[in-house]
Amino acid sequence: MYPSLNVEYILYRIYEMLTSLPVSPSGVPGFLLLVIETVAILGTMAAIVLIIMTVYVRIRLVQVEHHGFHVREEAEHAQHHQEAQVAKNPRWEMIQGLASSPNDSDWRRAILEADIMLAALLTERGYAGDTLGEQLKGANPQQFTTINLAWEAHRMRNAIAHLGEAFPLTARDVNNTINQYQRVFEEFDYI
Repeated sequence: MYPSLNVEYILYRIYEMLTSLPVSPSGVPGFLLLVIETVAILGTMAAIVLIIMTVYVRIRLVQVEHHGFHVREEAEHAQHHQEAQVAKNPRWEMIQGLASSPNDSDWRRAILEADIMLAALLTERGYAGDTLGEQLKGANPQQFTTINLAWEAHRMRNAIAHLGEAFPLTARDVNNTINQYQRVFEEFDYI
């Protein structure tokens, strides 16, 4: 047979142990009072530790988030800077190189190339006309705000094309004309 478990005896012994403890003035046995005080102290200490850990974690999260934003901002800045370095239109880079040359024949070529580039731009954008002059005549000044600059630059190109080397060309003329083309191209986000 199995030995029987006397539950009544065990409960009686627990009762005797609790009732034999000294009793505090509030009627709670001293042992139980000691356990309650210990639990309260440990709970308070655990709460303080958890509050400190929560504050620390929050501070670290803000620092990590700030660092992440900073890294992302630097990456975006580097990408933007890299995109700015890469020319939208390599042909324009070549034209600027010719315009900055000390040779006046390169200046003439730069203006002629910029005019060809302008004609290509207007053709791409759907301006009607067989020549650049016709395209500029048909352009709407409200949709093409730099049309006057385009006309001035085109006139300079015509003078160079018709007179050739006989047309006196200075570095200042070249810079002004190239700047006019540049402003037109920038309006159309072509460069």
